[in-house]
Amino acid sequence: MMNLQYFQLAMDFIERSKQVSSLEELGAAFQAATKSLGFDYYACVSCVEFGALPEGSVFLADYPDDWTKYYLEQEYERTDPILQVSLKEHMPFNWDNKINHRVLTPEQTEMMGEAEDAGLLYGVTVPIHIVGAFPGAVNVVGDNRDIDPAAEHAIHLMSVYLHDAALRVATQNNAQPKAVAKLTPREKECLQWVAAGKTDWEISSILSIAERTVHTHVESAKSKLGVSTRVQAVVKAFLTNLIHH
Repeated sequence: MMNLQYFQLAMDFIERSKQVSSLEELGAAFQAATKSLGFDYYACVSCVEFGALPEGSVFLADYPDDWTKYYLEQEYERTDPILQVSLKEHMPFNWDNKINHRVLTPEQTEMMGEAEDAGLLYGVTVPIHIVGAFPGAVNVVGDNRDIDPAAEHAIHLMSVYLHDAALRVATQNNAQPKAVAKLTPREKECLQWVAAGKTDWEISSILSIAERTVHTHVESAKSKLGVSTRVQAVVKAFLTNLIHH
């Protein structure tokens, strides 16, 4: 569950992002939000195939310049275990839980060691899988492993929004987005509570309806919005002004 402090942080980032006109401003807003959670760096890629980025792709990051240059020179994107996991996972994961150092290749072990030397000790990755689009990912990284688990939903929500907003800004599509779907009042209400980090069971208690009914409303909203995850539905609903905080 996301507490009020983290929910407000995510909403503040979303509102600030709606006003930006450049990737630099967007990145600065995301960096400020994630720094308050204890992270030092971030990276947002709209296609994890770095060596063959399609037209219109976004690579937005504030990793140390020396590390980014070295990473690309060594073509580490071809064997990066973080990227490999992000292609298979659909939910956010922290590196300690998903990267098994005992099964890494010598090259991967060397890469992870060099990343730690560059200050990239611990991270959370949010895979981005959108129907009809290339797989992307957002990383938030630092040297502090003592991150409040309650912040994970905020990281997830902000990362999905960052990815969408970065593509929008990069393609110069800065006009106020219009609604692309017509949601029922109950579907909007359920998404509003999903944004706050509530589970279907918690929403059912709040709205005094069956848990299965909540699930049906959320799934219907996802279908209407053309997305595959609950967080993507929330982000698209915010982008198109179907829900507000």
